[in-house]
Amino acid sequence: MCGIFGQISGIPPGSECTAVMKHRGPDDFGTGEFPVAGTPFNVVLSHRRLAIIDLSPAGHQPFSNEDGTIWITFNGEVYNFQDLRAELIAHGHQFRSQTDTEVIVHGYEQWGHDVVTRLRGMFAFAIWDAPRRRLFIARDRIGKKPLFYAFNHRRFAFASEIKALLATGSVSRTPDPVGLHHYLTYLYFPAPYTAFKDVRKLGSARCASVEVGADGMLAYREWSYWDPITAAGKAPISSTEAVEQTYALLEESIRLRLIADVPLGIFLSGGMDSSTITALASRQGRDRVKTFTVSFPSHKAYDELPQAMAVSKKFNTEHHILPANSSCVEYMPTVVRHFDEPFGNPTAILEYVITRLMRSHVTVALSGDGGDEIFGGYERYRGVALAAHVRRLPGFITRGLMPRAAGLLRDSAYGSHFLRRLRQFGQNAWRDEADMYLSWVGYFSESDKFQIYTPGFSSQVQGCDAGDFIRNLFQNASCLDPVSRLGYVDLGSFLTCNCLEYSDRMSMANSLEVRCPFTDHKLIELILQLPGNMKLRGAETKHILKQTMRSILPEEVLTQRKQGFSAPISRWMRKDLLPLLDQLPASSVCTEAGMFQPAAVKRLVTEHITGKRDNGLKLWGLLMLDLWFRMYIAGEPEEAVAREFAVLAPA
Repeated sequence: MCGIFGQISGIPPGSECTAVMKHRGPDDFGTGEFPVAGTPFNVVLSHRRLAIIDLSPAGHQPFSNEDGTIWITFNGEVYNFQDLRAELIAHGHQFRSQTDTEVIVHGYEQWGHDVVTRLRGMFAFAIWDAPRRRLFIARDRIGKKPLFYAFNHRRFAFASEIKALLATGSVSRTPDPVGLHHYLTYLYFPAPYTAFKDVRKLGSARCASVEVGADGMLAYREWSYWDPITAAGKAPISSTEAVEQTYALLEESIRLRLIADVPLGIFLSGGMDSSTITALASRQGRDRVKTFTVSFPSHKAYDELPQAMAVSKKFNTEHHILPANSSCVEYMPTVVRHFDEPFGNPTAILEYVITRLMRSHVTVALSGDGGDEIFGGYERYRGVALAAHVRRLPGFITRGLMPRAAGLLRDSAYGSHFLRRLRQFGQNAWRDEADMYLSWVGYFSESDKFQIYTPGFSSQVQGCDAGDFIRNLFQNASCLDPVSRLGYVDLGSFLTCNCLEYSDRMSMANSLEVRCPFTDHKLIELILQLPGNMKLRGAETKHILKQTMRSILPEEVLTQRKQGFSAPISRWMRKDLLPLLDQLPASSVCTEAGMFQPAAVKRLVTEHITGKRDNGLKLWGLLMLDLWFRMYIAGEPEEAVAREFAVLAPA
């Protein structure tokens, strides 16, 4: 797990490009420079190492083949590297280390671009193929590891984090209005968008090549190498076979992710996913498993500590409790610095806190990310099934009475989501799946955004519909049943662009590697092919996972109501963050940036403070956007901004 940077350019990068990512790799640093004969270009590959496998100097990067014609800088873990190593040795390749990095180098020599289809794990890497004058970059199937780039025909640069690209001095900090328009819908940036006009994000399961032409120009080509629908098997299997295969792949996925030459632990929330990982990891015959739980002593409704303790006791783990409270708000500027762009999910702060505390105990952690998406664990899976029945009712009910009645429901500004979800369901159940889903997962709708935009900003995004990102995913999955289709959409959006983004950024901010067994592509391919009623049985979510783990996990884990790993943000907004809300209508995004009308933002604040509507997440998204603008566009020093937030944190 590391930080990577590289470029093809006639201008050498400064050392700052990798220094700004030292948190991603504090154990080692390497860089290599390779002139491209007959052109003004040099290729630079740089690497920051967090040593996990083969801690010796043999793992130093950039890494090359025997004759120095193929070079790689690699971030991630390849869990099947030992099998691939044996296969490559049989083909005659010679190895000089025990690293998974070297497997990719020789795999590229053997299979070319198709090496990515053989890798099982999380990765982002760049390979310089000197004889072909070609740079090859790739990102893992689910998008666990990030890769950003900036391109024109005379320069190409890539990095694990945007800050490294900005440090080149040749990448503009100009905000991207279209990217920000998408952010307000999702509170994240779907690929290829970022907050910056000159910076793009390589999507999950995508590769690209950059070739240096004879004319001295760079040619960029990008393609996709995997889609879970086409990769999944088509043969129907029985419930018994489904349980057996699910257990086998879960056990294998967890076993592979327990391989490390450094201390390892598990995030244990007490929910179904993390409890499954804890149970199966404990059965691997390793040393006593270390588990970690974040607790909210002052907000019991958000606290899963009792369930986590029950699981820890059953499987005899070495358990650690990590307390969190509203003092977390002081880390808001830190979160922005590590994302380099706005990110509106407040769970990122909790991830930062828990990984910061965990790092004093372990270097690798296993997480339950992905379980809800592949097994159908969110409330919206029930909503999709119920909506299918609602649409059979007469139109005057579904399009008339239900939306009007639902509109009378008030939100709770104290963090309870039931009334908000009920209102959204009643108002949108009649719509097609994609637009119904957007109404559930979107924060600012298209009409909401244009109501708060200034005329000047509106003109820059006119004709752009951020909802097309979700509609395209639904279209791709039209061959699946409704529950599986929703899982496919969640995988390509909420998991990749949201959950895995904050998992990577916040854990790597603390030099901690996070591995997610539920994102194993073989497991995803199996579960996606199962019919929806194996995942959602009546009102029971995650049916197949519960059947698989029924004889292993405590009954209270199998039957408990889903809670989720989230912060009591609406309550924080009404207390510790109230001074920030009062200032928001006069903030930089309303004044200097010229994005929003102050009066429209003030209405959102007033609705929330008076309890008329829960705008907590919308306002959090605006606060993070304002912080980003101040730090990255207006150039305010992070130290000054941090002092402002330290005052807000309770003693």
